[in-house]
Amino acid sequence: MKPVNILVIDDESVICNACHLILSEKGHTVDRQLTGKSGLAALKSGQYHIVLLDMMLPDMDGMDILKMIKKEQPAVCIIVMTGYSTVSNAVKAMQSGAYDYLAKPFTDDELVAAVEKACLRCM
Repeated sequence: MKPVNILVIDDESVICNACHLILSEKGHTVDRQLTGKSGLAALKSGQYHIVLLDMMLPDMDGMDILKMIKKEQPAVCIIVMTGYSTVSNAVKAMQSGAYDYLAKPFTDDELVAAVEKACLRCM
């Protein structure tokens, strides 16, 4: 599988660092941002294929960020991550343009599988 550029937007540094470690080992380039605003700024200045987006950020609503990304960069594949996992949240995220949905806590294998699936579909 071809390595891709991934942006992780999550206010939990443990999640950001774990995603970085796991996905970097698979050959991907992974950047991390702890706020919605810094994540959106990184998206404007970088070229990302996949965004791992937390739905509960301290400065912005993840659903709003999802909609902004899909409007400004529709080709970016977004995988939503949340600790508040419900079927209705997943459906709402998918209807708003998310490619996939990961419920926290997720395993290394679940993360890798979601990113590999996104690579096949979105590249």
